[in-house]
Amino acid sequence: MKFIKLGWLFFLFLVSTYAETRPNILFLFSDDHALRTIGAYPGSINRTPNLDRIAREGALFTNSFNVNSICCPSRAAILTGKHSLANGVIGNSSKWNGKQWVFSREIGKSGYQTGLIGKWHLKGNPTDEFQSWEILSGKGGQGSYFNPTFLSPNGESKVTGHSTQIITDKALRWLKNRDQKKPFLLCAQYKVPHIHRLPPIDRMRGYDDINFPVPDTFFDDFSTRSSFVSETWMALKGMKGHVLNIAPTKEEIDKNPKICPPFLNEMNSIQRKAWHLAYDPRNLRYRKLIQDGKLEGDAKSLYIYQRFIKDYIRCVDGLDEQIGRILNFLDEDGLAENTLVIYSSDQGFFTGEHGWAEKRWMYEESFKSPLMMRWPGTIKKGTQITKLVQNIDLAPTFLKAAGLSIPNSVHGLPLQNILLPTTSNSWRKDILYQYFDGGTPKKRGPYNMPRHEGIRDERYKLISFYDFKQWEFYDLQDDPRELNNLFGKKQFKPDIERLQVRLELLKAEFFNSIYQE
Repeated sequence: MKFIKLGWLFFLFLVSTYAETRPNILFLFSDDHALRTIGAYPGSINRTPNLDRIAREGALFTNSFNVNSICCPSRAAILTGKHSLANGVIGNSSKWNGKQWVFSREIGKSGYQTGLIGKWHLKGNPTDEFQSWEILSGKGGQGSYFNPTFLSPNGESKVTGHSTQIITDKALRWLKNRDQKKPFLLCAQYKVPHIHRLPPIDRMRGYDDINFPVPDTFFDDFSTRSSFVSETWMALKGMKGHVLNIAPTKEEIDKNPKICPPFLNEMNSIQRKAWHLAYDPRNLRYRKLIQDGKLEGDAKSLYIYQRFIKDYIRCVDGLDEQIGRILNFLDEDGLAENTLVIYSSDQGFFTGEHGWAEKRWMYEESFKSPLMMRWPGTIKKGTQITKLVQNIDLAPTFLKAAGLSIPNSVHGLPLQNILLPTTSNSWRKDILYQYFDGGTPKKRGPYNMPRHEGIRDERYKLISFYDFKQWEFYDLQDDPRELNNLFGKKQFKPDIERLQVRLELLKAEFFNSIYQE
């Protein structure tokens, strides 16, 4: 009996020692963040010193992709490490099955303290996926930028301020009050820079005298693409009113409160004053330009682009500042050396490329997601990863960092396999994409988008618009902007046929895995 007791105590000692040496995991996550608005990425148009610090002190992934470029499916893919058909969230209206396997529950079982703060957005609130959670509530799970409502197991509460700062405040409070005997997994998930883009009050001004670069493909004529590509409802030139923060002035609203747009009614007096001080002069100039006949045709499209991209970057500026607060806390609290920090976004975003401001497509700008990781002592500073990775790789990466085994049913691969110098160079050569929220020839889906799927390897991309029986094929080496559809060209027939076969093989592989659990 004595030996059994001693053995049990020794086992508890080993478990506690193991838990103390495992890294903390901090997952910082945003919504709709385009790579060209992150300073660390090639071709960036702005500065993000705090986000860049993660890449500079760790690794930058330049070929990071999602499996389904829309909010809910992307988040489900990250939680489960599986493609959409396997986790059940194929579109934004899909119901979340919280009983299925998720990485966060598994890590919590192993002795980690786990928490989620911010934007959840799945259709169905969290249950036991995280040990503690506070999520944005309202607006279909989007929440408000100003004075948002948060939902937790204890009910709802409204908080004064801007969501980006509030989520950071809550994350820092969680970190300060955590059980310091346990390693932690914390997911801090931001709404920014999702539409309707409302920067924090201290970021509303600025950039008025700056014109940001216009993408080379802004006036794309879609001449080689399928007809429905140019018919989607995501062109910047179609943006109107409050989406661009174009609204009545303070004086006009004071005279007739009924014309006040809903987003201003969500603000308190201090916030509204700041908004009017920043935006009333812009909106008066806008009216003058219209009156003088200076906003017609291409001039109007370019004006709308500048209004859009400046608010987008103002929101990113606010996010970068808050990321800096969290990184500074890790330094000050002595946590930085044993914390794996990851920044990513649910998908990329078109910021004027092809004239668009949206996501959903398999084209590079929305197919790609930003990804950077810092892990002192494990990831060498200044590492750049060019291999093809996807958001399904995050779950197995977290599991391996926590010293846990990866279920066979998980589709993703642990990124440690390409991050560490001692690992094998073997890695996937191609990736699968599937978008289900679109429509058919008889019934178009949201944004007048078609359903589609495809495969991308290190050079080529093949897209199938299967309901329309149409294909697109791109040579990304010679045509990185995807302007020249080469499907049907004889010289590319071998590569097209090769990718068509691989597309079916990948679909079969991941679909069959549904039955392996």
